[in-house]
Amino acid sequence: MSEEKPSARDLVRKRARTYKQDETGRHHHIGGAPERQPMLTEDGATLIGTSAVQLANRTIAQLQEQRRRAEQAMAAAASDLRFEDAARLRDDLAAVDAELERRT
Repeated sequence: MSEEKPSARDLVRKRARTYKQDETGRHHHIGGAPERQPMLTEDGATLIGTSAVQLANRTIAQLQEQRRRAEQAMAAAASDLRFEDAARLRDDLAAVDAELERRT
């Protein structure tokens, strides 16, 4: 008579080692990172588009387009005398530039 084959559940329960990937610093999730994500500040929550996760998930073409839009918005904010908005956009622009520089 032949031996009874173990079930899949029995095989999984006997698995001894864990399968762990090296930490790469990237966050993998289903789909792309959202265009804007909330960030808590002293004044409440604000939406940002330049977190490390978002920038790492974008292609070079998407980063270049984001840089172009940020540059235009920064110029518009400065011409409307909204200097705090222009400074925030300057910081966003620097983050995008840093990500582009990292990839080249």
